[in-house]
Amino acid sequence: MPTDTSKSEVIYRPFADDDFDAVARICARTWASDVEGVYDRITFGRVFTAGSLRRSQFSIVAQKGLRVVGACFGGFTKDGAIEKNERWEKRFEDLMGPARKRAKIGGPNVEELLFSRLRMYTTADVFISRGYSNGDAELNLCVVDPAYRHNGIGSALIEDAVMRFCEHNCRGFFTMMTKDSDCEFSEHKGLRLIQEKRGIYGDPDAGVIYLYGRRL
Repeated sequence: MPTDTSKSEVIYRPFADDDFDAVARICARTWASDVEGVYDRITFGRVFTAGSLRRSQFSIVAQKGLRVVGACFGGFTKDGAIEKNERWEKRFEDLMGPARKRAKIGGPNVEELLFSRLRMYTTADVFISRGYSNGDAELNLCVVDPAYRHNGIGSALIEDAVMRFCEHNCRGFFTMMTKDSDCEFSEHKGLRLIQEKRGIYGDPDAGVIYLYGRRL
Protein backbone atom coordinates (compact mmCIF):
# COMPACT_ATOMS: atom_id res chain seq x y z
CA MET A 1 0.00 0.00 0.00
CA PRO A 2 1.44 3.43 -0.93
CA THR A 3 2.34 5.83 1.85
CA ASP A 4 2.50 9.61 1.87
CA THR A 5 6.24 10.14 2.20
CA SER A 6 8.58 12.65 0.61
CA LYS A 7 9.84 9.93 -1.77
CA SER A 8 6.40 8.85 -2.94
CA GLU A 9 5.85 9.33 -6.65
CA VAL A 10 3.22 11.83 -7.72
CA ILE A 11 0.58 10.24 -9.93
CA TYR A 12 -1.95 12.08 -12.08
CA ARG A 13 -5.38 10.54 -12.51
CA PRO A 14 -9.00 11.48 -13.27
CA PHE A 15 -10.90 13.28 -10.52
CA ALA A 16 -13.33 11.03 -8.63
CA ASP A 17 -16.32 12.13 -6.54
CA ASP A 18 -14.47 11.00 -3.40
CA ASP A 19 -11.79 13.62 -4.15
CA PHE A 20 -14.22 16.52 -3.77
CA ASP A 21 -13.49 17.44 -0.15
CA ALA A 22 -9.74 16.93 -0.59
CA VAL A 23 -9.70 19.42 -3.46
CA ALA A 24 -12.00 21.76 -1.51
CA ARG A 25 -9.54 21.77 1.38
CA ILE A 26 -6.70 22.72 -0.95
CA CYS A 27 -8.82 25.56 -2.38
CA ALA A 28 -9.63 26.72 1.14
CA ARG A 29 -5.97 26.75 2.17
CA THR A 30 -5.05 28.61 -1.00
CA TRP A 31 -7.77 31.26 -1.26
CA ALA A 32 -9.57 31.36 2.11
CA SER A 33 -6.71 31.08 4.59
CA ASP A 34 -7.57 34.47 6.11
CA VAL A 35 -11.18 33.49 6.86
CA GLU A 36 -11.74 32.76 10.53
CA GLY A 37 -13.29 29.41 11.33
CA VAL A 38 -12.60 26.02 9.79
CA TYR A 39 -16.26 25.58 8.79
CA ASP A 40 -16.32 28.85 6.83
CA ARG A 41 -13.05 28.07 5.07
CA ILE A 42 -14.21 24.65 3.93
CA THR A 43 -17.59 26.08 2.91
CA PHE A 44 -15.87 28.48 0.52
CA GLY A 45 -13.49 25.76 -0.64
CA ARG A 46 -16.45 23.60 -1.60
CA VAL A 47 -18.10 26.48 -3.47
CA PHE A 48 -14.90 27.12 -5.44
CA THR A 49 -14.55 23.43 -6.28
CA ALA A 50 -18.17 22.86 -7.32
CA GLY A 51 -18.23 26.14 -9.25
CA SER A 52 -15.20 25.03 -11.26
CA LEU A 53 -16.52 21.52 -11.86
CA ARG A 54 -19.79 22.81 -13.28
CA ARG A 55 -17.80 24.60 -16.01
CA SER A 56 -15.48 21.67 -16.76
CA GLN A 57 -15.49 18.70 -19.11
CA PHE A 58 -12.28 17.21 -17.75
CA SER A 59 -10.85 17.11 -14.25
CA ILE A 60 -7.64 15.57 -12.97
CA VAL A 61 -5.90 15.36 -9.62
CA ALA A 62 -2.30 14.93 -8.50
CA GLN A 63 -1.87 12.33 -5.79
CA LYS A 64 1.22 11.72 -3.66
CA GLY A 65 0.97 8.55 -1.64
CA LEU A 66 -2.54 8.57 -0.23
CA ARG A 67 -2.98 12.33 -0.40
CA VAL A 68 -4.47 14.50 -3.13
CA VAL A 69 -2.03 17.40 -3.49
CA GLY A 70 -3.33 19.22 -6.56
CA ALA A 71 -6.12 19.48 -9.10
CA CYS A 72 -6.78 20.87 -12.55
CA PHE A 73 -10.20 21.32 -14.19
CA GLY A 74 -10.85 22.57 -17.70
CA GLY A 75 -13.79 23.22 -19.98
CA PHE A 76 -14.58 23.84 -23.62
CA THR A 77 -16.80 26.44 -25.23
CA LYS A 78 -19.39 26.04 -27.95
CA ASP A 79 -21.41 28.64 -29.84
CA GLY A 80 -20.11 31.45 -27.65
CA ALA A 81 -20.81 29.83 -24.28
CA ILE A 82 -19.10 27.51 -21.83
CA GLU A 83 -20.30 23.91 -21.96
CA LYS A 84 -21.84 23.27 -18.54
CA ASN A 85 -21.36 20.05 -16.61
CA GLU A 86 -24.95 19.58 -15.49
CA ARG A 87 -24.21 16.99 -12.82
CA TRP A 88 -22.51 19.67 -10.70
CA GLU A 89 -25.09 22.44 -11.17
CA LYS A 90 -27.32 21.44 -8.25
CA ARG A 91 -24.34 20.82 -5.95
CA PHE A 92 -23.08 24.32 -6.66
CA GLU A 93 -26.48 25.93 -6.02
CA ASP A 94 -26.95 23.94 -2.80
CA LEU A 95 -23.55 25.12 -1.53
CA MET A 96 -24.15 28.75 -2.46
CA GLY A 97 -27.06 29.14 0.00
CA PRO A 98 -25.06 28.59 3.21
CA ALA A 99 -22.00 30.29 1.68
CA ARG A 100 -23.96 33.53 1.13
CA LYS A 101 -25.20 33.45 4.73
CA ARG A 102 -21.72 32.91 6.14
CA ALA A 103 -20.30 35.65 3.91
CA LYS A 104 -22.77 38.21 5.29
CA ILE A 105 -21.86 37.28 8.85
CA GLY A 106 -18.15 37.47 8.05
CA GLY A 107 -18.26 41.06 6.80
CA PRO A 108 -17.12 42.88 3.64
CA ASN A 109 -13.80 41.08 3.21
CA VAL A 110 -15.39 37.65 3.45
CA GLU A 111 -18.24 38.71 1.15
CA GLU A 112 -15.67 39.92 -1.35
CA LEU A 113 -13.96 36.53 -1.25
CA LEU A 114 -17.17 34.77 -2.28
CA PHE A 115 -18.65 37.27 -4.70
CA SER A 116 -15.39 37.95 -6.52
CA ARG A 117 -15.62 34.31 -7.59
CA LEU A 118 -19.09 34.89 -9.02
CA ARG A 119 -17.89 38.01 -10.85
CA MET A 120 -15.11 35.92 -12.35
CA TYR A 121 -17.69 33.59 -13.88
CA THR A 122 -19.62 36.55 -15.30
CA THR A 123 -16.48 38.12 -16.76
CA ALA A 124 -15.49 34.77 -18.26
CA ASP A 125 -18.90 34.33 -19.90
CA VAL A 126 -18.71 37.79 -21.50
CA PHE A 127 -15.21 37.06 -22.82
CA ILE A 128 -16.32 33.72 -24.29
CA SER A 129 -19.32 35.32 -26.00
CA ARG A 130 -17.04 37.64 -28.03
CA GLY A 131 -15.55 34.77 -30.02
CA TYR A 132 -11.85 35.39 -29.37
CA SER A 133 -9.51 32.49 -30.15
CA ASN A 134 -8.38 32.41 -26.52
CA GLY A 135 -12.00 31.85 -25.58
CA ASP A 136 -12.17 28.34 -27.09
CA ALA A 137 -11.37 26.78 -23.71
CA GLU A 138 -11.25 27.75 -20.05
CA LEU A 139 -8.82 26.60 -17.39
CA ASN A 140 -11.25 26.67 -14.49
CA LEU A 141 -9.02 25.49 -11.69
CA CYS A 142 -5.34 24.74 -11.23
CA VAL A 143 -4.33 24.47 -7.59
CA VAL A 144 -1.56 22.78 -5.61
CA ASP A 145 -1.46 22.21 -1.87
CA PRO A 146 0.84 24.92 -0.42
CA ALA A 147 2.92 22.23 1.31
CA TYR A 148 3.72 20.57 -2.04
CA ARG A 149 4.49 23.54 -4.27
CA HIS A 150 7.75 24.06 -6.17
CA ASN A 151 7.94 20.37 -7.09
CA GLY A 152 6.69 20.61 -10.67
CA ILE A 153 3.14 19.53 -9.83
CA GLY A 154 1.49 22.71 -11.10
CA SER A 155 3.50 22.56 -14.33
CA ALA A 156 2.50 18.94 -14.92
CA LEU A 157 -1.17 19.77 -14.37
CA ILE A 158 -1.01 22.70 -16.80
CA GLU A 159 0.74 20.57 -19.42
CA ASP A 160 -1.97 17.92 -19.14
CA ALA A 161 -4.66 20.57 -19.60
CA VAL A 162 -2.87 22.08 -22.62
CA MET A 163 -2.66 18.62 -24.20
CA ARG A 164 -6.42 18.18 -23.77
CA PHE A 165 -7.13 21.62 -25.22
CA CYS A 166 -4.97 20.83 -28.24
CA GLU A 167 -6.66 17.45 -28.73
CA HIS A 168 -9.96 19.33 -28.81
CA ASN A 169 -8.56 21.63 -31.55
CA CYS A 170 -8.81 24.73 -29.38
CA ARG A 171 -7.09 27.82 -30.77
CA GLY A 172 -6.31 29.03 -27.26
CA PHE A 173 -7.52 29.09 -23.67
CA PHE A 174 -7.93 31.51 -20.80
CA THR A 175 -8.16 31.54 -17.04
CA MET A 176 -9.54 33.92 -14.44
CA MET A 177 -7.50 35.01 -11.41
CA THR A 178 -7.64 37.36 -8.43
CA LYS A 179 -4.96 39.27 -6.55
CA ASP A 180 -4.38 36.14 -4.43
CA SER A 181 -3.58 34.01 -7.50
CA ASP A 182 -0.07 33.15 -8.64
CA CYS A 183 0.05 35.36 -11.72
CA GLU A 184 3.82 34.97 -12.00
CA PHE A 185 3.45 31.20 -12.40
CA SER A 186 0.81 31.66 -15.11
CA GLU A 187 3.08 34.04 -17.00
CA HIS A 188 5.90 31.51 -16.71
CA LYS A 189 3.59 28.96 -18.38
CA GLY A 190 3.04 31.25 -21.36
CA LEU A 191 -0.18 33.03 -20.38
CA ARG A 192 -0.46 36.78 -20.85
CA LEU A 193 -2.70 39.36 -19.24
CA ILE A 194 -5.61 40.20 -21.53
CA GLN A 195 -8.00 42.05 -19.25
CA GLU A 196 -7.97 43.57 -15.77
CA LYS A 197 -10.87 44.78 -13.69
CA ARG A 198 -10.39 46.65 -10.44
CA GLY A 199 -11.96 49.23 -8.22
CA ILE A 200 -14.93 47.24 -6.94
CA TYR A 201 -16.68 49.20 -4.20
CA GLY A 202 -14.53 52.22 -5.06
CA ASP A 203 -11.40 50.63 -3.62
CA PRO A 204 -8.68 50.27 -6.29
CA ASP A 205 -7.02 47.46 -4.31
CA ALA A 206 -10.20 45.42 -3.77
CA GLY A 207 -12.07 43.14 -6.11
CA VAL A 208 -9.28 42.87 -8.68
CA ILE A 209 -9.97 40.31 -11.41
CA TYR A 210 -7.40 39.29 -14.02
CA LEU A 211 -8.09 37.43 -17.26
CA TYR A 212 -5.03 35.66 -18.65
CA GLY A 213 -4.91 33.86 -22.02
CA ARG A 214 -2.63 31.79 -24.19
CA ARG A 215 -2.72 30.93 -27.89
CA LEU A 216 -2.17 27.29 -28.87
